[in-house]
Amino acid sequence: MRRVRRPPEPASLRSDRTTRERQAALDFYAAWDGRAKYDKFAAYKAADIREALEKSFGGKCAYCETVYAATQPVAIEHYRPKGAVMIDGTLTPPGYYWLASDWDNLLPSCTDCNSPRGQDLPDGRRTAGKANAFPVAPGSPRATAPGTERVERRLLLHPYLDYPEKHLSYVWGTGTIDDGRIVARSSATGKASVKGATTIEVCALQRRGLVAARRDRLLDLVAHLEGVVDAYDNVARHPGDPVFVAQFERRLTEVSRFVDDHAPYSLMARQVVAAYHAR
Repeated sequence: MRRVRRPPEPASLRSDRTTRERQAALDFYAAWDGRAKYDKFAAYKAADIREALEKSFGGKCAYCETVYAATQPVAIEHYRPKGAVMIDGTLTPPGYYWLASDWDNLLPSCTDCNSPRGQDLPDGRRTAGKANAFPVAPGSPRATAPGTERVERRLLLHPYLDYPEKHLSYVWGTGTIDDGRIVARSSATGKASVKGATTIEVCALQRRGLVAARRDRLLDLVAHLEGVVDAYDNVARHPGDPVFVAQFERRLTEVSRFVDDHAPYSLMARQVVAAYHAR
């Protein structure tokens, strides 16, 4: 996950149709019998919403930063679930129905992060994926009406509201299968980020295929970084030589592709590049 600047709200979310849908949901739950489910949410599926999210996130999943565009359609994910919430293992209605078409509540997601699926995880194979989960801190009130979500102490990272680099870290340079793993970042006092750990667990960010993909990306990045080091040494030995200067600049440009906002696993790449720079 990387920090993303909140894009402008698409026009469809300001339309009369969306306003009517929001009011219909509010009216439905104002007279709710505790059992029926409102199933007429449609505004969030508008084409301009999909286009805006894909542009802002570069065709990447908001949670795992995998580029999904080449293999699967984007899922418009509700950060806070709209229909029901998984609480202590029980799917509990209602969800955050008033946020079903709220722009800040809509994110692009890949299938593996968004849906409950069988995944190979460090503790074995089990069903994982965000689905209807929205964990809050122990003792935190859970929102049940418009506006009350502001007092929740949410534990799931949000790319507009949080700085993921403060909560997530990546294992690299060990030369083992641990390379590519994601872990909760620790503070200066050694305390691991609860938001980081929760997001990793809820979105199954340790699933085997994802870790392997990050590991492959790491291998390519480190090879390019070693090339930068070699090119820098050549410039140092032959200052002013245009051939070596051009080679150094070319290799810096190659590394810049890994840290670009729209590159896969860009947060991981930035952490690795920063560590190389600090050496």
